[in-house]
Amino acid sequence: MKKGWIIFISLIVIIIVVVAIVGGKMYMDNKKEQKELEVEKQSVKALKKTFANVAKVKIERIGYNNMTGSYSIVVTMTSKEGESAYFDYGFAKNQEKISDYGIENEKVQKEGITTDKVKVIYSNESEEEL
Repeated sequence: MKKGWIIFISLIVIIIVVVAIVGGKMYMDNKKEQKELEVEKQSVKALKKTFANVAKVKIERIGYNNMTGSYSIVVTMTSKEGESAYFDYGFAKNQEKISDYGIENEKVQKEGITTDKVKVIYSNESEEEL
């Protein structure tokens, strides 16, 4: 009888530990995704302050550099004329403008400011107008 209770309590403890580990992992993953989403949103706002006539931005992928504390973001940016450019740019959190970018299509990547709303497709496939 005693042995049965010890096994039962041991199983309950194991289940609680497994649930806590899985729940903690899910929480940390969600927190990381929310942080990246906020950085993506900030970077698109900076992109709008860097380029004119932007209609749509699709974030293809994002990477973080621990050494510099900056992000490398790859996007497909579409102009109001319907032309697109696929390029990457550097971005440091809480900055007004992007730090550097590759030139892919000068017709699309015209320096200036976009004041209109821009359709944004984030790396997690969620969409918003900024």
